[in-house]
Amino acid sequence: MTYHAVNNGKEEDYSATHKTKPENLVNEIKMNRNLVVLIIVLILIVALAFTVYLQYSKVHQNNNHLPEEPVLNINTNLGYETIQAAIDAPETLDGHTIFVKSGVYYEHVVLNKSISLIGEDRTDTTIIGNGTGIGILVNANSVTVKGFTVKNCSTGIRVVSVNNSAIMENIVIFNRNAILVDYSSNCKIYQNIAGNNTERGILVTGSQNFTISRNDVYDNGMYGLNANFSANGIIKQNFAYENYYDGIGLLDSNNCTVIGNTLKKNQLYGILASSSSYCRIYHNNIIQNGIQASDLNATNQWDNGVEGNYWSSYTGTDTNNDGIGDTAYVISDLNRDNYPLMGMFHSYNVTESYYVNVVSNSTIESFEFFASNNTIRMYVSNLTSIQSFGFCRIAIPKALMSPLYTVVIDDGLTEVLNFNATVHDDDIYRWIYFVYQHSTRKVVITS
Repeated sequence: MTYHAVNNGKEEDYSATHKTKPENLVNEIKMNRNLVVLIIVLILIVALAFTVYLQYSKVHQNNNHLPEEPVLNINTNLGYETIQAAIDAPETLDGHTIFVKSGVYYEHVVLNKSISLIGEDRTDTTIIGNGTGIGILVNANSVTVKGFTVKNCSTGIRVVSVNNSAIMENIVIFNRNAILVDYSSNCKIYQNIAGNNTERGILVTGSQNFTISRNDVYDNGMYGLNANFSANGIIKQNFAYENYYDGIGLLDSNNCTVIGNTLKKNQLYGILASSSSYCRIYHNNIIQNGIQASDLNATNQWDNGVEGNYWSSYTGTDTNNDGIGDTAYVISDLNRDNYPLMGMFHSYNVTESYYVNVVSNSTIESFEFFASNNTIRMYVSNLTSIQSFGFCRIAIPKALMSPLYTVVIDDGLTEVLNFNATVHDDDIYRWIYFVYQHSTRKVVITS
């Protein structure tokens, strides 16, 4: 059926003039589809923005409700006015973490639950005693104490009859005793500062399977770092200096390993082994102590069969250029270090699994390992102003860098002298040795 219209007296065919062309219909469909897509995208953007707003509002609301108290139980989000109140709270359970904000706390803390007590910053999260008592007493298993300054106590931190506890990264100063561990097992004392105490720095008594490592122990009125009546301990990479009686002391202790420590300017003894047996003592730097070492038990070993200790008082020579003295260092009629080091011992943890050990009479300014191209780069300088030549004896793990090794000094401008590519070798390490005329030098080792 056809409709007609009159336009200025003329009759028009409506169906013809208003008929939609196929291409126009296609365009219209496309426009409608794009409009629908745009609307969907806008809806999604609005929904996402609303979700983000809700999450932000929730976080902001939670932050507004964080406890204002200085001590917080991380697990329950409950706050407390004192450290002891947080520990004693019935909501605080084994395995929880108590976080202590920076500030001064006049308390004597007793840790009788298996928790972690963490200070915000060890330089200004401070527990001050009243001149008596114990600053922090640990008498529960599996406790960690980290990040505090503890002072003005009879004993700063004491651990009694527990297993698997850790005392780490604390500053324990101006007490009578700094850190005492009694009758405990599998305890770790790590990276603490124990100084200016009137009697003892760190003392382990009647304990087993302990580790004391990377602590600075200095200027204590009696003893530095001691293990008494204990067994199966590791004392490693500590710096004990300017203590009165000894740097490290072993009394009636058995099967302990003393390795990688520096004992310097202790008034009476650097290392004292008294009535102790089957102990291994090597790779230590023993420098300018009143008596460098004392030991009257022939079962103790002062070297590992390859390397011993560095003794500042050693006067022997190294004619075969291997970094080891030609004659033994005599400790007593029963004990000697058969492989005294001609330079100080350094150990660098270059990866999670590997250490590179360096014996050198130079100051090692920096040491770097580049895994991308298996390269060691180190800078060395004169240890003294009158020193003409320096040497390095380096033990490199074969699994880290495969032999053979090449040494280049100052990009080839400084001659490598007396190079020995295999001064010693075993299943794990390859040792190399070289000499250089002294100044500040860049040493690069590749494999």
